[in-house]
Amino acid sequence: MSLMTKRRKIFRLAAAFLAVCCLIASVCFSAPQVSADEELEDLQKQYEELEKEIEKNQSELNEVQGDIKDNKSKLKTLNNEIDSINSQISILNSRIDALNNDISEIEGKIASTNDEISEMNDNIALVEKQIDETHNYMEDTKNMLLGRIRENYMAGESSTVEMLFTSDDLSTYFAREELMMRVSENDAALIEELSKKIDELNQLEDKLDAQKVKLEEKKASLESEKADLDARKVDLKDSKSTEQSKKKQVTGKQQEVQEIINDLDKDSDEYKAAIKKAQAEKEILSRQIDEYIREHGSTVGDTPDSSYGNDGKMAWPVKFESYITAGYPSYSDGSPHWGIDICAVGGNTRGRPFNAAQGGEVIIAVNDSNWNYGFGNYCVIDHGDGTQTLYAHSDNIKVSVGQVVQKGQEIGIIGATGNVTGPHLHFEVRVKNADGSVSRVQPLNYVSNPYN
Repeated sequence: MSLMTKRRKIFRLAAAFLAVCCLIASVCFSAPQVSADEELEDLQKQYEELEKEIEKNQSELNEVQGDIKDNKSKLKTLNNEIDSINSQISILNSRIDALNNDISEIEGKIASTNDEISEMNDNIALVEKQIDETHNYMEDTKNMLLGRIRENYMAGESSTVEMLFTSDDLSTYFAREELMMRVSENDAALIEELSKKIDELNQLEDKLDAQKVKLEEKKASLESEKADLDARKVDLKDSKSTEQSKKKQVTGKQQEVQEIINDLDKDSDEYKAAIKKAQAEKEILSRQIDEYIREHGSTVGDTPDSSYGNDGKMAWPVKFESYITAGYPSYSDGSPHWGIDICAVGGNTRGRPFNAAQGGEVIIAVNDSNWNYGFGNYCVIDHGDGTQTLYAHSDNIKVSVGQVVQKGQEIGIIGATGNVTGPHLHFEVRVKNADGSVSRVQPLNYVSNPYN
């Protein structure tokens, strides 16, 4: 088998092996992405179906818009539209979560691919160095062999008879013959070594070619991953923008609902149903917050981070004379109320600051001035020992997710965002138990009003 045939065979085998590797890599990397794409496509279909329902409800709303007496129909249509938009917001949240997961996964792939490319470049550099060393050794060997041949040629070839007659004795003759044999054997060894180095060089060059092919494929894969990442980031940005737009729609619709409710007879079935629906909406967000605390919050028995400055006792969340307008666990009408509402004595509650009841880390912060299921602008602080405090209806949340705050630090301004009858601070304490469950507990078991 010729050297060229050998090289072609080796190259074909290397190419076949590389193709199998690429196929395996394609299956491994593509399968999860297809699943992610299908999830996003399914969410988009659900979103579009809800959009049709919203358009239908808006058409019905336009028909009764001019009839001020038809509050019942208008309220029903508005609530249906709000429900559909809230469902869209939920879908958008799922889409945002899915995109964030995709982005994290793709960024991991890019980092891994970059590491592989770096390793391949190192391997290529090593092989190139081996090729240079082998090539230099071959050149030295070739030059040595050619020098030997040139010397023999210049000296002339010695025959056995010539060596015999020119030797002083048999001892000298046998010594010369042994020397010539050794020279021949050495030349043969040099030729054999040179032949091996040629084969070794060919193998190294084949190896280098294969690694360069693989490197180019990895670079192409990297560019594809980067393009996919960019597309996901654009989608994420658009989804967040759409989510905010939908939240503003809900806020506007809720304001219309509130205007109708204010005109309703407080004893009417419509009024009672509207209040019940508002409580149900607030419960939706409360459950979402509970779920987030379950997944991300500290647990009873945990030791708070030293940076929190958690001294084990909460402080009253406002630094002015105040009183409670609604307590835990229910309003005066018996409907659930999982915190306490705090107002300033003498009025002028709106615009006053409120403070962290205990040191900790902000784990939720929403400051978009939208309805947000009735909570408006709100934040949640994890105190590192299984307790979390919630502050709602703010006009301005002054902290952000991941920020560490100290006990008594100003974290927001009291306002009237969300579902309120007037400006106040809604304050809650929640506890993540050892079994992972979350309890909404009596805040006054943790802190008392110093102005009573």
